[in-house]
Amino acid sequence: MAKVDGTGTISTDLGKWWLVGLLGVLSIAAGVLALVYPNITLLALGLIVGIYLVVAGASYVALATIENQTASGRVLRYLVGFLSTLAGLICLVRPGAGVLALLIALSFWFILTGMADLARALDVREHRIISAVLGVVSIAAGVIIVANPDIGLTTLALLAGIGFIVRGTVEVMAAAWMYRAGH
Repeated sequence: MAKVDGTGTISTDLGKWWLVGLLGVLSIAAGVLALVYPNITLLALGLIVGIYLVVAGASYVALATIENQTASGRVLRYLVGFLSTLAGLICLVRPGAGVLALLIALSFWFILTGMADLARALDVREHRIISAVLGVVSIAAGVIIVANPDIGLTTLALLAGIGFIVRGTVEVMAAAWMYRAGH
C-alpha cells in the first residue's frame, strides 16, 4: 500500500484516507457547533470537545500500534494519542467543572498536536506545507486560548470553533488528496 509522509494527518497510509476525512469532518462539526452556539453551556462544550479528543486520541494510539513508521514517529503518535485521550477524558468527566479546566485541556491539546505537526513538517520533506499549516494553526489557537486565563466561555467557544474548523478543513483536504493519490 502506498504511503504519504509529512501530511500532518493522523495516518500516512493512503488506504486510511477515510479515517483522516472522518476526523476532519468531526473536527469541523465540533467547530461549527461551537461557532453556531457561542453561548453554549460549559457542560455541552466540554462534552463536544471531550468526545472529539477521545476519538482522535484513540485513533492516534491505534495507528501508532498498527502502522509501520519510524521509531520517533511511533513515539510521537503514542504521546499525542495518550495525552489527547487524557484531555478528552478530563473534558468528559468534568465538563461542568469550570472554564479553566476546559481551557487547560483544550489549549494543551492544540499546542501538543501543533508541535507534533511541526515536528513532522521538519522531519519529512514531502507535503510538509500541510503539516506546517496544521501545526501553526493549532499552536496559535492553543497559545491564544491559554494566554488569557480570564477568557470567557463565549470567547473560548469561538476560538475553539475556529481552530477546529481550520484543522478539520485541512484534514478533509488531505483526505481527498490521499484518496486521489491512492486510486
